[in-house]
Amino acid sequence: MNSRLGDGAPPAPSGTADRIDTRFAGVAALAAARTAACDADGTLTYGELDRLADEIAHHLDDRTGPGRLVALRAARSRYAPGAVLGILRSGAAYLPVDPNYPQARQEYLLGDSGTELVLSDSGLLADETPIAEVGPFVLASRSASRADGSAAPQLPADTAYVIYTSGSTGNPKGCMVGHAQVLALMDAAVPLLGTGADDVWTLFHSLSFDFSVWELWGPLLYGGRLVVVDREAATDPLEFARLLAARNVTVLNQVPSAFGNLVAEAVAEQVRLPDLRRVVFGGEALVPADVQRWWAAGIAPDALLVNMYGITETTVHVTYCPLTPETLAGAVPGRTPIGRPLPHLTVTLRDAEGRPVPAGEPGEMCVGGTGVSHGYLERPDLTAARFVDAGDGSGRYYRSGDWAVADGEGLLHYAGRQDGQVKLRGFRIELGEIESALRALPGVSGAACLVTLDGHGDQALTAYVVADPGTVRAAAVRTALAERLPGHMVPQHVRHLDRLPVTPHGKLDRAALAA
Repeated sequence: MNSRLGDGAPPAPSGTADRIDTRFAGVAALAAARTAACDADGTLTYGELDRLADEIAHHLDDRTGPGRLVALRAARSRYAPGAVLGILRSGAAYLPVDPNYPQARQEYLLGDSGTELVLSDSGLLADETPIAEVGPFVLASRSASRADGSAAPQLPADTAYVIYTSGSTGNPKGCMVGHAQVLALMDAAVPLLGTGADDVWTLFHSLSFDFSVWELWGPLLYGGRLVVVDREAATDPLEFARLLAARNVTVLNQVPSAFGNLVAEAVAEQVRLPDLRRVVFGGEALVPADVQRWWAAGIAPDALLVNMYGITETTVHVTYCPLTPETLAGAVPGRTPIGRPLPHLTVTLRDAEGRPVPAGEPGEMCVGGTGVSHGYLERPDLTAARFVDAGDGSGRYYRSGDWAVADGEGLLHYAGRQDGQVKLRGFRIELGEIESALRALPGVSGAACLVTLDGHGDQALTAYVVADPGTVRAAAVRTALAERLPGHMVPQHVRHLDRLPVTPHGKLDRAALAA
């Protein structure tokens, strides 16, 4: 595998830069003429991407800086990486705001974070005033103040981005991740994956999903090529399979549910991907049957499939598990093999009181090391509860809420969650946030939400409401939620109940709901 940038120039060595944008600049200086990013409409070289980042940073320089946020509302295009780099180069951190989110959701993210500047290629909201045009982007200021009248928060100076994750209290929470944490991930995981300048990656996921961080910098910090997948191709598995073949993609990152759709179409249409070398899973539990169908069909005979469990709060990926038929054959039903921690992280399994559990016993995954993020934006109580000092001089660890079991060889197997958070189609969803939105609807006196299986065995969100079905109709409930929540959090089904079932202790009886 050739990992050189071309013309005899080696890639920028790990550890020589402590920021994403400066490390990228080192690569761009050596590989200016190489293609960096492409989409359905064209390509950008490393030099062109670097110049776009410079131009954006120039317009931001006097308006922002370290510890401040700039919102990025960007469609999936070859220009999006330049926007991220430009914000980082100005010293600020970026707040990804998916342009496909409902307006109410976008306004919440902007208001909660106190963001005063927006870089957008997807239109402006009513309270945003254009300042300058930069390539395909408009830089705008926001006139709306925060709901409580407070000033915009000051983030740790090293912060690279803030990504909002679903919140159990009814509102999402912003997680602050630093440059050093992202670079620690790349320095640890890319060598394990064995990728370099000759590889072609896809950017399949929204910038608002932290899987995109891995997809961006896996190629762009090493001289590789990034194929940006537009939203239409990302939602059409057959079109996406054909794109992988046409673009000679070598590294594919997929949420298991999306991978299942890709396998079905590739098998049905006899698509072959001979260039594919690596498939990385993340975002939700692996579906072994889909992996086995992929192998049986011979879709990509030379591809190594790797399962990588991860969390936003510990910077995308935590563990690394190469998959083999033997790995899956030995898996316990209901427990997904996720392997060992990446070299820059530690994972200990602890009981509800925080004590390490004996080998073979399930415990909460507590993640320590240089990937542990700065915590939650202006949520000190929640940060203190989830980011815990180990008390032994080893620093903080993050209480994931995910449980796992270590086998006799120390390999971890994911065993699910112990709270109201679920992973569905790659998104972490707090059921409590959906339930809070349901209870806010007129005529709804009680609400609950579960992940259920439909008639085809596929997972779906089902809402249960205590309401008059004649006045609170299912279609109206879904429409109202779509105005407040992103699409992946809108229940596919709505069921009316006279009352919610409860346990003898008075808590919601989710098992009775499921039945």
